[in-house]
Amino acid sequence: MTEAYQICARTVMDTSDPAISFDAEGVSNHFHEARARLEKEYFPGDDGMTRIEAIAEQIRAEGAGKPYDCIMGVSGGADSSYVAIRAHELGLRPLAVHLDNGWNTDTAVSNIELLLRELDIDLYTHVMDWEEFKDIQRSLFRASVPNIEVATDHAITALLYHMAAKHGVRYLLSGSNVETESILPRSWGHDNRDWRSIKAIKRRFGNLAIGMKSYPHLTPTKFLEYILLRKIRFVPVLNYGGYSKAKAVKVMQQSFGYNAYARKHGESRFTRFFQEYYLPTKFGFDKRRAHFSSMIASGTLTREAALAELEHDMYDPVEKMIDIEYCSRKLGFSEADWSDIMHARPAHATDYPNNGWLYDHTSNRLTAIIRKFAKGELLGRKAK
Repeated sequence: MTEAYQICARTVMDTSDPAISFDAEGVSNHFHEARARLEKEYFPGDDGMTRIEAIAEQIRAEGAGKPYDCIMGVSGGADSSYVAIRAHELGLRPLAVHLDNGWNTDTAVSNIELLLRELDIDLYTHVMDWEEFKDIQRSLFRASVPNIEVATDHAITALLYHMAAKHGVRYLLSGSNVETESILPRSWGHDNRDWRSIKAIKRRFGNLAIGMKSYPHLTPTKFLEYILLRKIRFVPVLNYGGYSKAKAVKVMQQSFGYNAYARKHGESRFTRFFQEYYLPTKFGFDKRRAHFSSMIASGTLTREAALAELEHDMYDPVEKMIDIEYCSRKLGFSEADWSDIMHARPAHATDYPNNGWLYDHTSNRLTAIIRKFAKGELLGRKAK
């Protein structure tokens, strides 16, 4: 662990990640790990197009005769929206799946409806009981852990697997991509597949009279069933052929009337509040550093431009006050409750019962192999 402040010589990652390390030239482990991921997982240009075409052919063949040949999550954000366009271009027949957790913006809902109608893609929306989901989020806040978004991310992951199994398909189209998301410190969050962690925190800090019947979840046993027996795979579509979010947004605006967001993950008011206020204020974690550093590693942003952008405040002061009041009130926290939460000693998911080790691909070789299957990293590797 590095005690004195230091910033990476190649990216903008710094010692706000307590587990960061630096080599003799002052380059962080994050840069080296991102470059290694890009080398293995990112296939821009014609080679990438050849690979994704081969994968699409396999998906179409296996899905012949079925209503859908793959499942894709949609949030109204740029990445998942562009996956829908790529799926259409590749001749795939996805079922779009959306998780309504009570935090959607009107813009997000409009983007989903416009895009899917134009592309003639069916939509399934799973609406969670608000009182149930609110109690999970309240529990995570009271536990004083950084990654409150694990509640949504776990439910989305579980829902996608459940829907794939229900419809008998093996492929989940993903909007995650190493061009913009190759770096995210483990100390800033916790693996969203860890159902034991969420359940333990809910049991300790939540209202035991409120259940979780509407909450999709994924036990380790079920996860292994989906991966090893049903052989369900994520296909990171945007890792093939090159991906520019700015160009993608422009295409969607011109062709589908897509409404762009001022911020990354602007499709959810809660995500914006979580990333731009809660994390940096309570924990000192600025997720822009990870996002910008990923882009620096992939060559789509300069370090100088990233440093300049970090000088700007994430929130307009008035807008921040409005969002704090709105989100805390929606979650049922009084002003005193919220002050207690923000001043409570920071904790981590590993301070509570968890199965994080099951998903730690950095120290468990078997988990690393399972991760490659789950993320579809072995798909299309033979294409030339």
